[in-house]
Amino acid sequence: MKKLLSIIFLSFFSMSANADDQQTFVFNNLQGDFTTCYSYYLLSEEGFKKSGSANDETIAGLNKSADLSLESVFMIGQQLGMNTDTMRNRVKTSFESMKKEMGEDYKNFSVVLDKYGIFCKDLIEKTDDRVLFWEDKFK
Repeated sequence: MKKLLSIIFLSFFSMSANADDQQTFVFNNLQGDFTTCYSYYLLSEEGFKKSGSANDETIAGLNKSADLSLESVFMIGQQLGMNTDTMRNRVKTSFESMKKEMGEDYKNFSVVLDKYGIFCKDLIEKTDDRVLFWEDKFK
């Protein structure tokens, strides 16, 4: 994952100056995606712990995905020149929004799971596909 993000960042910096707007667009949106997924993985971990329906391996996987998402949020934010407080606020806003989506009740966690589960799994596993998605949206 780190290697992939590094390659993506380097490929953007090797482009001409005319690509700055596209780079900013892609990075902003990609950071938003990772922010959403960080919130999703945190809520998932807590939800599965509360329900007692997940084993230690599942919890560890959710924790790892949350860590990768948060690391990506901050790596991309640094590339965008964002300060740490702005990034933290973006994460907090995303987390609160997602909690509202489930009515702040883990009994309604399936709402969040259905909406974000596959998206976040794909974002972690296929980041390059999401970069291409945002590049195409820019055109």
